Amino acid sequence: MTLDKCSSVADAAIIIREAYECGMPEVTEQARQTLQHLAGESSEFTAIARAAGELSRVVRYGDVRRFDPEPLKPLIEQLFLEGALLLLNAANCDNDAAREIISGISVLNKVSLEYDQLVDEEVWIRQLHQLSDADHLNPLLSGYACAILLERKLISDENLAREVSRRLSPGIEADLGAGWFEGLSKRNRYALLARLPLWEQLAGYVASLDDEQFSRALVFLRRAFSDFSPQEKRHIAENLGEVWGVSSDAVSELINQQAPDGR
Repeated sequence: MTLDKCSSVADAAIIIREAYECGMPEVTEQARQTLQHLAGESSEFTAIARAAGELSRVVRYGDVRRFDPEPLKPLIEQLFLEGALLLLNAANCDNDAAREIISGISVLNKVSLEYDQLVDEEVWIRQLHQLSDADHLNPLLSGYACAILLERKLISDENLAREVSRRLSPGIEADLGAGWFEGLSKRNRYALLARLPLWEQLAGYVASLDDEQFSRALVFLRRAFSDFSPQEKRHIAENLGEVWGVSSDAVSELINQQAPDGR
């Protein structure tokens, strides 16, 4: 990608990083100006998040490479705020798009932790809370936002218990309930594994589903558990087996089957 053909904030940020790594300050400055222009026109959450992440890498190692990172800091601040404000609109999407957006949320959250004195972290946390609480946005992303808040100790055990009870109550469709749990399980797994009431709620929810909804729920749950280690899966099987009154081996066989690619 050449600078004159660059039309994406993410691509411009990559050019900045590559120019910086190659010791080409004149290209870095041109790309910075291009990025600043594109940032004011872009409304694509994932691209903006990626751009903020790329610039944060450049600034992080600027001193090591004898590079002055100061001109990039206002851009990180601008991109971060734009990304945070775009989050809720972006979260009104299907599951295919949601998996891309999750990576963007992760990047912006990392930027907020590394540059908390630079970026507007208050706006970011407020947006995460709104996404976590939302019923009209993608449940996978709502669960993921809840997981970040839990990881950052910004949601109490009582509020988490209420949210789990609300999301995994009988009558909630599999796409919503199990989809939300899939998002929740993508971070901070050790904290989740230690919460037996959460697994009791999940077990009761799954048991309340009819055959068709149960089959759909398994798609989400197997996908949620697919990234867990064998030891973590054994722990899950023990938790669910204890609640259901069946052997952990039987539960293990159920959750360890290959997660299908279908939605």
